[in-house]
Amino acid sequence: MFPAERIYELREEKGITRKELAQGIHVSRSSITEYEKGDTQPSLSALLQLADFFDVSLDYLMGRTDIKVSPNTLREQHELFLQLNPKEKEILEVMLKSYIENR
Repeated sequence: MFPAERIYELREEKGITRKELAQGIHVSRSSITEYEKGDTQPSLSALLQLADFFDVSLDYLMGRTDIKVSPNTLREQHELFLQLNPKEKEILEVMLKSYIENR
């Protein structure tokens, strides 16, 4: 099942063709088709390229988590958070709590 479903879903969300994805990660279009159908498992190298291309973690790609963001994105967001002053951090915390409670 995984990563076939995730590759298909991510490609559809991005609105790109199999050919465009193949060009983006330097594999053949037929390889993308085989990955999406589950006929072939991508190599570790291809999985890493897919994760980077879609900016998701390998855990997400493999179905081990439903959290999409990559470690690089989380690291960047954390660095931005550290640049906030205490009042800005407090405001952000209130906004996040409100969002989570009301979603």
